[in-house]
Amino acid sequence: MNDDLASKIEKYVHDHTDPVSPLLRELIKVTEEKTGLARWSIGRSEGKLLQFLIKISGIKYAVEVGTFTGYSALMIAEALPDDGMLTTCETNKEFARLALKYFKKSPHGRKIRLELRSAVETLHKMPDESVDFIFIDADKPSYGRYYDESIRILRSGGFMMVDNVFWRYKIFKKKITNENAKAIAAFNEKVKSDDKVEKIMLAIRDGIYLIRKK
Repeated sequence: MNDDLASKIEKYVHDHTDPVSPLLRELIKVTEEKTGLARWSIGRSEGKLLQFLIKISGIKYAVEVGTFTGYSALMIAEALPDDGMLTTCETNKEFARLALKYFKKSPHGRKIRLELRSAVETLHKMPDESVDFIFIDADKPSYGRYYDESIRILRSGGFMMVDNVFWRYKIFKKKITNENAKAIAAFNEKVKSDDKVEKIMLAIRDGIYLIRKK
């Protein structure tokens, strides 16, 4: 599929998916103005899929690895029930400050607890099988470590959604030279060979892996 057709398909999907809240649209605009990295945030179609899955699965306790400026955290929080809780992990203080600002603006911000430290450290302190859902979208070389901790803390029947498993389509090259792409390719094979989970990979934006703990 050529790039032009891929762009047309992505736009068509975007245009036929429910819009996000005005606050989230504002956050994307401010994120671009302050960081120039709005592309790091998940898009409308991926965010709405995330919300859809949370709602139909009865998710209550969620974890996010990689807060960035808070767009995906707010998407998750919007979908959680009133007594739900999201723990989101970030190490960058600048990103965390912007995220907290928008958490305070949202009526769903009270469902979010931001941990400003290593995600591995945060996950390691969580009890076994205590979480319903995990979203991973952070530094790619650490995906394997995040996965191992996530499997431990996920309850049976819980699931995770992992972003960027195509890593800008670099994993499809005959010879992978990009370090992030190498890490993602290794992660994908790790999940593929894990018989403790059910899994399906989706060609949405930069690739999504849906993984359910048996």
